[in-house]
Amino acid sequence: MKATLLELPYLPNVIWFRNFLKYENTLIEREENFVKSSFRNRCEIAGANGKQKLSIPIVGGRDHHQLYKNVKVDNSVQWQKIHWQSIRSAYGSTPFFEFYAERFQPFYEKEFEFLFEFNYELLKLVLKILKTDKPFELTSVFEKQPEGMIDLRGKKEVEALKRYYQPFEERNGFQENLSVIDIVFNLGPQAKEYLLMKDNA
Repeated sequence: MKATLLELPYLPNVIWFRNFLKYENTLIEREENFVKSSFRNRCEIAGANGKQKLSIPIVGGRDHHQLYKNVKVDNSVQWQKIHWQSIRSAYGSTPFFEFYAERFQPFYEKEFEFLFEFNYELLKLVLKILKTDKPFELTSVFEKQPEGMIDLRGKKEVEALKRYYQPFEERNGFQENLSVIDIVFNLGPQAKEYLLMKDNA
């Protein structure tokens, strides 16, 4: 069976996780060059005024060319405090925020040097919350056109998703394909079941 190859975003969105769980074998790209204007340092949540983007500042900003795994987080600004306040404001009233909040909060208090490390540790936390032990590996070399793999790196998502309750839906409408924390805080233990649905539309 073919393996799927995925990039590693900051708190990946729902379709990313559906693809991660769908295939038996999964590789996560570690050896690529950092891709500007991508979700590797950004995620989207459902704020009170609609879709809200959270962006992790990186050392050098957009003016650098280096491997993603070597990109450093710019901790000279208080981005962690801002992100956690935004997450709390967006999801504080959700059914499962208080249940999971203490597991996420440490990531917004401890400084991480490298962006990839931060995203990777967050990914492992989410997988624990989803109670999945699905194995995966990190790439050891970069292949622009890998053979024998389903290459989903940077692919734009077109899959329709089944609606679920969001606190600000009445005001802003249903916000589709947000960060996985949206279903974690809203659906709790049912989040994994939602991700595994064969027909999500």
